[in-house]
Amino acid sequence: MNLEKLKKLIAEKGMDWLIAAMVEGSIGYHSPKHAKRIIEEALEGQTEDYCERCMACYGCDLFRMIESDVRDMEYLEEKVPKRYARVLKTVKAIAGLDAGGQQVAGLMYPTMGL
Repeated sequence: MNLEKLKKLIAEKGMDWLIAAMVEGSIGYHSPKHAKRIIEEALEGQTEDYCERCMACYGCDLFRMIESDVRDMEYLEEKVPKRYARVLKTVKAIAGLDAGGQQVAGLMYPTMGL
């Protein structure tokens, strides 16, 4: 994944899709608000991220983290369409919450039964 591929992905699938991919890929570690901020940083040319997840799993490589989440979301979209639809719906609902609500939803995400 690089900046051009990221822009193309957003043009094709939309920002909400990518936000949902990052929330799902992180099992709720990223709230929709946090995921959006990370994506915007990548679009501004940032290549490293120092959140705990990116540091531990991707060696601070922001685009590797995004690529991993995109790959997982594409898998859901193709192979598990019912879960994919629930993820999109759930993340959209979470995005409508205030910051505290998003944080609570993120803590609950792994056990939400999606």
